[in-house]
Amino acid sequence: MDESQARTWLCAQLPALRRNARDGGWKATLDEALSLLDNGGSALDVVEYLEPGALSAARGRDGGAPFLLFGAKSREVVGEYACPDDACERRSGRDERGRPPTCELRRRPMRFVEN
Repeated sequence: MDESQARTWLCAQLPALRRNARDGGWKATLDEALSLLDNGGSALDVVEYLEPGALSAARGRDGGAPFLLFGAKSREVVGEYACPDDACERRSGRDERGRPPTCELRRRPMRFVEN
């Protein structure tokens, strides 16, 4: 599993995760896990936070897809990051840790554009 797969799973499952967290009394845990993204962490960090050991367990079972432990199917998202204000033509991808690029001029995350 890579960052793209983890982010795809997280995006697809977030509404259900929020409902389950609210109904199950673990909303604070989910909020804390999601704050990892706000602080420069990766989606892989969030998955591992929510289910400690999920990444290593999944790698042993199916070649590295921990989202299968949660009963979700993966969907590949292809695209690139663009200027958040469409003020320039800059395009970029994630860094080596899977973090999205930042617009240096505006000091904001760049906008993901799906191909």
